[in-house]
Amino acid sequence: MVAATANRAVAAVHRACRASTGPVGVERAVAAALRPAVPYDAWCGLTLDPASILPTGGFHEEGVPAPYLPRLVEIETRADDVLALPTLARARSAATTLAEATDGRPDRSRHYRDVLRPAGLEHELRLLLRSGGTTWGALILFRSPATGTFTTADMAIATAATKDVATAIRRELVLDETRERDEADGPGLLLLDADLTPVHATAAAQRWLERHDDSIDTARGLPWCVITLAGRAMRTDGPARSRIRTRDGQWLTLHAERLGNSRQVSIIIEPTRRVEIAQLVADAYGLTRRERDVVRLLSSGYSRHEIAVSLRLSPHTVDDHVKRLFGKLDVHSRSELTYRLFLDQHAPRIRDGVPVGGRGWFLR
Repeated sequence: MVAATANRAVAAVHRACRASTGPVGVERAVAAALRPAVPYDAWCGLTLDPASILPTGGFHEEGVPAPYLPRLVEIETRADDVLALPTLARARSAATTLAEATDGRPDRSRHYRDVLRPAGLEHELRLLLRSGGTTWGALILFRSPATGTFTTADMAIATAATKDVATAIRRELVLDETRERDEADGPGLLLLDADLTPVHATAAAQRWLERHDDSIDTARGLPWCVITLAGRAMRTDGPARSRIRTRDGQWLTLHAERLGNSRQVSIIIEPTRRVEIAQLVADAYGLTRRERDVVRLLSSGYSRHEIAVSLRLSPHTVDDHVKRLFGKLDVHSRSELTYRLFLDQHAPRIRDGVPVGGRGWFLR
């Protein structure tokens, strides 16, 4: 019974991803497709900056009642609650419930005490939307006491159904970016038909492919590595991924996905590199390279010990960096730092409607 429900949910979510436009549009369609299999009373969707797991946009009209939203935003962006998204993003599982995160004691959660319980929403399921190990968004489902708790079966169904949603969100971000601008170093989009022949390529995609270091399929005018990846995506139910090297030594990452019943394949082509909000913070506050590394890890939920191991520093040296960082940014804790990042870098762009590009960061 659970397997049949999961299969139906997977198929419904796949159809929703193919028929939707815009990253938030994808999340809305996915939430609607998931509801028959995993019922809920309220929900919200978020697009996330992959570097800090802070929100870059979302849909809240069917979620927590409006009077509670300001407090919820503050708790979420301070990232110090038991269900903090940066912490969840480092876990292996894509799905977590409030009951699981609190060991059955929801009063341990600040957002439960201050937001959910007063709003009459007793139960919560958080779904992280990941692609290639990177988190691009989240769906958060709520239930009232009358509807009951989210079960292990609910988590399994939701996880299976949404495993490829991040790829669809990423595709829409790239499409949005090409409408705004098409920069030489930005992601490019290539569409192939059922015969793996190009039907459309953005200017950025063409520029990246011109720099490839592989032999050409003369019939299609594409590198064989691209044809091979597209063929794999055409044969599999889900995204395929590979890397290629340019003649000047730069690595490119390719994300390929079959577009449902159309028998087309979309391929996102981008430089292989991490998105780092720390660079923006460094520009604003004059941080050193090492301080940028520490900001990135702190905002991603790493402990000071984990930062020391990751950066190969002594715990004492990490403490010194953190102390100087807090002084430069005029904060006193990790939660204040994360909130400052949101208020300084994210909130103004969200307020002004700045679009998000294919790397998960705002285009300006």
